This record gives sequence, structure tokens and C-alpha cells, in this order.
Amino acid sequence: MIKALTTDWQDGASAGFTLIEMLAVLVILALTAAAAMPLLLSGAGTVSLDAATIELAAALRATRAAAIVQNRVMTLSVDVDRRTFGSDVVGSRAFAPGIQAKLTYAAATRSGPAVGGFRFFPDGSSTGGDLSLELHGRQVRLCVDWLTGTVRTAAAC
Repeated sequence: MIKALTTDWQDGASAGFTLIEMLAVLVILALTAAAAMPLLLSGAGTVSLDAATIELAAALRATRAAAIVQNRVMTLSVDVDRRTFGSDVVGSRAFAPGIQAKLTYAAATRSGPAVGGFRFFPDGSSTGGDLSLELHGRQVRLCVDWLTGTVRTAAAC
């Protein structure tokens, strides 16, 4: 025998939420969204800076590898005013908007007032130097070792 499910409502009671309950939920959601917005916006800048750091480190490593494989000197140039970098291997690329760059490099690789770079030699060594990238007060430094030509991120080179 199948029995139908029924609910017995008290007289005058109805199913659903009251207006006060709905407003309370909306207020809680609005407060949560307001608190989360600054965290989400600062996270986008962090991702952008990290992506630029990874891209530049990869370009430096690719230029070093090409110098070894092709048995010739290769240079990765960085223009801090135009916020671009490039070499024969990676082509010209731009930093993400808002990223500021500061370059410390050997005087021999200077090709303009704001343009310098890193020269890699066939034995894997380099002219060395470091490049600081900054966005919204957060700074990342890429260091190029002159003896080995290796690229690493560090607080100080």
C-alpha cells in the first residue's frame, strides 16, 4: 500500500523565507564581497609580477643556452624606459603594464641611456648583473651570476 506524504501546516503558516531573513542574507553577502575585493585586486598584481619574472628568467636562460649551443656571444637587452626586453633568441617582448624595472649591469653591455643587458658567452659565463621588477610595492630581483651565467631570484644578489 502506498501512502501519500503530506505536511500539516499550522493555521496561517506559510512556506518560505521572511523579508527580514532575505535582507540579513544579502547584508552578509555584501559584507563578505566588500572584505574580499582588496584581496582579489592585490592578487592580480602579484600574479602579473610573478608571470613577468618567470618570462624574463626564461628569456635569460634561453639566451644563455643559445650562446652555448651556437658557440657565440649572445645578449639579452633590457630597455627600462620602454619596459621591453629581447634577444636574437626570444625576440622583443614588453613587461606587463605597471611594472617598473631597475637594471644593474656591466658597462660593456650599455647601448643607450636606459638600455643595457646581459651578455652570455659560449662557455656559459656572462657579464652578470641583476634586474629588479616592482609592482604595487612588491619587488622581485633576478640575479645573473657572472661566472656561471645562471639565473636565480633572490632578495639580494
